[in-house]
Amino acid sequence: MAVRVLITDGSPAIRDTIRRHLECIGCEIVAEAETAAQALPLFRTVRPDIVTLGTQLRYGGQPNPFDLVRVIKREAPETSVLMIGSSLFEEEAELFKNAGALECFIAPIQFANLWRTLSEAHPQLMAGTFAAMMSATAAAKASRVSR
Repeated sequence: MAVRVLITDGSPAIRDTIRRHLECIGCEIVAEAETAAQALPLFRTVRPDIVTLGTQLRYGGQPNPFDLVRVIKREAPETSVLMIGSSLFEEEAELFKNAGALECFIAPIQFANLWRTLSEAHPQLMAGTFAAMMSATAAAKASRVSR
């Protein structure tokens, strides 16, 4: 069964990049949102396994990103929440993680780090094409080192 994802970010370009990365590792994108106000009802409707949230979501009167993480984790503790931002201070990352975020990434996202983080939380991603490619790459590096 595919890992279902809700992508939330104010930038269509960033949503597109995240979508391509996640689809490449075997995720199914079930919904996208531009704002926190759009994300919460979508989350409650589609019940994704993973939610990505931009750290700088517009929220005037809406849930801010910290509150959104808390609500998601309260309503569905098994949901993995990834925070993604163009800039993120260590203190902010700790606040997001304390609120329940699985991990915080600074854009541009290192594809292998994203896959590694998600495959630990969602082992079914280990069976995908990207996993096979990573294993082959690791094996090739090991054989070069042992020569």
